[in-house]
Amino acid sequence: YSDEDYIERMIRWIQAGTFLPMMRVHGYMSNTEPWEYGPQAQRLITDQIRLRYRLLPYIYSEASRVTTEGYTLMRPLIFDFPDDTDALKQDNEYMFGQSLLICPVTEKGVSQWRVYLPENEGGWYDFHTGESYSDGWADVPVTIENIPVFAKAGSILPLGPVRQHSAEKSDETLTVRIYPGADASFNLFEDDGLSVGAPSSTISFSWDDTSRILTIGKRQGSFEGMEDARTFKIAVAGTEKSIRYDGRKVIVRF
Repeated sequence: YSDEDYIERMIRWIQAGTFLPMMRVHGYMSNTEPWEYGPQAQRLITDQIRLRYRLLPYIYSEASRVTTEGYTLMRPLIFDFPDDTDALKQDNEYMFGQSLLICPVTEKGVSQWRVYLPENEGGWYDFHTGESYSDGWADVPVTIENIPVFAKAGSILPLGPVRQHSAEKSDETLTVRIYPGADASFNLFEDDGLSVGAPSSTISFSWDDTSRILTIGKRQGSFEGMEDARTFKIAVAGTEKSIRYDGRKVIVRF
């Protein structure tokens, strides 16, 4: 519990695990609680758990496609970039859903990490800072706080509030990040967050990059406890708009 190399490795695994279909810590005959590894490790691991819950609307929606479309949540780069020969050589990077490129840090004590950003119209955005990057190789700064994660230009990424469990209600607004540079679409899947095989709803989001118009479609379906009206915070390249949504189609111009 005091081995600095072990603790750093554990933190890096948990940071990668935040962007896996299942995030959990497994141990046998040991105490695996975050506070066993010191205050810094506890803070960093807690930050990742909170981020995981913020990502839940994205993860939940992408996971629903596994059932409805035979989709794959954790994706080797060949699935999305089959014609990019350099992308196919990467043995650590992977896509998490349709929008996020994950670059695990696999060495200790590094201050920068070399990543490959596959060929993509509009390039990429640093998920943590919002900085834009072109396709190709990049040396990105790294601290113990996070591993490099990039959002694909032409992505719509919903982020929810920090929760203690998936069914917990919150008054916080759902944030919908749009990463411009190409057209984008996303279907937000929601249910009561608890029941197996429960009724659900979907809300479509469509971004036209040329006209800079977001279309939020009419809600399809319903479930017990669903909010009839809510507010979305739409964020596009540093500009934010709060939109009242009551299940009917909405057009938002940027």
